[in-house]
Order: sequence, then structure tokens, then C-alpha cells
Amino acid sequence: MDEMIRRLSQEEYVSGEQLAQEMQLSRSAVWKRIEQARENGWEIVSGGKKGYHLETGDRLEPELWVDALTTDQIGRGDILYADTLDSTNVQLKRMALEGSPHGSLALCERQHAGRGRLGRQWVSVKGQGLLQSVLLRPDILPRQVPMVTYVVALSMAEAVKESAGAEVRIKWPNDLVLGDKKICGILNEAGMDMDRVDWIVCGVGLNVFEGAVPEELRHQATSLDAAVVPPRRREIFVSYLRFLEKNMVAFEKKGWSALEKQYRELSCTLGKHVRVVGTEEFEGTAEDMQEDGGLLVRRQDGSLTCVYAGDVSVRGVMGYV
Repeated sequence: MDEMIRRLSQEEYVSGEQLAQEMQLSRSAVWKRIEQARENGWEIVSGGKKGYHLETGDRLEPELWVDALTTDQIGRGDILYADTLDSTNVQLKRMALEGSPHGSLALCERQHAGRGRLGRQWVSVKGQGLLQSVLLRPDILPRQVPMVTYVVALSMAEAVKESAGAEVRIKWPNDLVLGDKKICGILNEAGMDMDRVDWIVCGVGLNVFEGAVPEELRHQATSLDAAVVPPRRREIFVSYLRFLEKNMVAFEKKGWSALEKQYRELSCTLGKHVRVVGTEEFEGTAEDMQEDGGLLVRRQDGSLTCVYAGDVSVRGVMGYV
């Protein structure tokens, strides 16, 4: 069935005779497969003598985007797609422990137990966002793992610009913002010991349509369609996978220095007045980033503190004034 869907998604119309020849089936068998696909929810229209056409819309099934991939490894491993999952991270961690290779994926239309950073709930509405996780098995040291969050953020920011033409910025440590509101959250989880990294699951939730943002959060969160007419979500996804592979290869070979310039250009945190809420609360100016991912903040008394955890609010972003 996957072969049938992939073929119908490539052109406007394909005749039944052509499908029968290509798939080495009888015309009757082709018709039965078409009917089965329709029963499974695919919208296949008949155009008389022209044949059949698949209305793909904004769907995310792998059959509709795997042929568009230009990556060598990411997206080439195991792929889990479902209408609804508890969490793409949860499912991909399970796959990692079961031996799924580097570049494997989990994506869905809706999560009913999605999580954000610091254990927060990630609310999702079916078909309104891009909810996905990528499994990495990188050749890096455990101390470099926190930096992968920044690689992911940079990759999604570049993908949104390329595919949608929207300028998003990176708020330390794991949010993307459009204007002054959050549009994307990132949650990375890793399996490692003192000497080696076994796996990293990189989870990303991007608000594409307005319905992705609950009414009570619209003062600090937004969606891509607030600024542009979004492309199909699978186009953003394919672009993201390409940037993620490119940036991870550079990071593994050369370290953070290979990506630091691009990240700094997109940061909305560095150089800004921030409020830090963690083991203590204080305000200051975000001056720099450490190689281990820490954020250097110059306190109002002139002292310098490296922040690794907690909330860092940026003045003028996401409601902080």
C-alpha cells in the first residue's frame, strides 16, 4: 500500500493502466488497492480517463515526504508515524533502547502526554503543529550533549526561514520565538555514561497553525501562520532534517565553533537584559555562552554568573517587561 500512495502523490493523475503496469498488478487489483486506501482515510479522487489523484493536503505520513529527503542518514532509519501518541520522545526513547539506528524518527498529529522542559506539559491539537523527535547516536563526548539543544534550535530556525520565509530567533536555552512570542519548544533527552554517548532523542514541537496555541497562552505564544502563509508541514520537516544533519556533522567534526557565529546571529538572549529564576532569582545582562552550554550573566552588582538550569526570561520577549 505504501508504494501505491507514494506513486499517487508524485503526479496530478495516474491512470489505472499505468499503475497496473508499474506495480505488476491487474487492473482489478489496482482498483481494490485504491478502495482499501480510501477506507484507510486517504482521499483519492477519480478523474475519468485521466486516472487517479491523491489529495495529500497537509498530511505527514512518511509516504508523502521520504522521497523528498536529501539526507544521508537522518530520516533513513526506523520511522514511527501515528495519528496520536503519548509523546514522540517517549516512543523514540523506547526505539533507541530497542536498537533503532541513528536518524530514526517519531512523529504524530497529536500528543496526549507531551512534555516540555522542567516537566511542563506540552499541549497539542491535532493537525496544528509539527510534533516530532529525531534519534541521534553522535560521536561526541558526554560534556558536549547540552550543546545539541542549540544545534537543534539553530537547525529548526534555519528550516523555518528556508521553507516559510519567517525570521525566528533563539531564546536560551531551548525556545524559538517569532516576534516576541514563543513558537517552538525543544526537549532533548540522552542515554549515556561517563565516557560515551549512546543516544540523544531530540524532540521539537513547532506551532504552525493558530489552533496549536491555547487561548490562555496566546499572550506569550504564537504560530507560524500569524506571520506568513505556512508551507505544508512536511516541507518544513524535510528542510529541518537536512539542516540538522548538516549542522550535526559540522558539530561532530569541529565542535561548537563551527556553528557559533550562526547561533549568535539568531540569538534573542545574548546582549539582552534577563531575569534568571532557578535556585535563586536575579537580573542582569546575558553576555556570553560557555562551551558546555552555560549562559554567562553579568549581575547588576558587576559579578559574573554561569547559568545552567532554570528559566531565563528576556526583557521584551514572551511577556517579560
